[in-house]
Amino acid sequence: MDLTVLRATLQSAKTRAEVQTAIVNAPFHFKVEAAFLFLGIVVLLVVDEATGLIDRVALSNTELAENTTTVSAKPFHDIKIPLSNAENIIAQAISSKEKQETTDWKYLFTPALTDEEARLNQASGGIAYSAVYPLKDVKTGAAMIFSYYQYLHEIGDQQHAFMDEYSQLCSEALSRFAKR
Repeated sequence: MDLTVLRATLQSAKTRAEVQTAIVNAPFHFKVEAAFLFLGIVVLLVVDEATGLIDRVALSNTELAENTTTVSAKPFHDIKIPLSNAENIIAQAISSKEKQETTDWKYLFTPALTDEEARLNQASGGIAYSAVYPLKDVKTGAAMIFSYYQYLHEIGDQQHAFMDEYSQLCSEALSRFAKR
């Protein structure tokens, strides 16, 4: 995937909302490369400082993402996770500033959804593996979820390099709109 083009796409966004939408959709403009990586869904999450909750702010416009939202027990934007929840890997990633991985979406949705509801979302999207990358330049706290329709043992250097590099680009893009 051409990171130069991805960077330009993110830099061309004029508002925070445009950046958020670009972050979750730009990789899928490279249809062949996204398919080659087995990338199915990208999610952007940001901590609301006032509530201490992790809000889901943007979801990729892919068929797999649509499948998950269609069956979800709660609408996408209504799923909020307390930053203090030690069992949720999104909270862990943001707090530790270290990536987290899972093959079971219960760890992405606890306590907002039951284990069964979370797994139904995962199955509906055909997702086998997800990684949560903290966005270290976003002062309020933020993360991205990269979900793949490929199993953990098949995730290789190309996927890890893409997630490392792209999450850094996204962190820089969001930091342009930080509250001053």
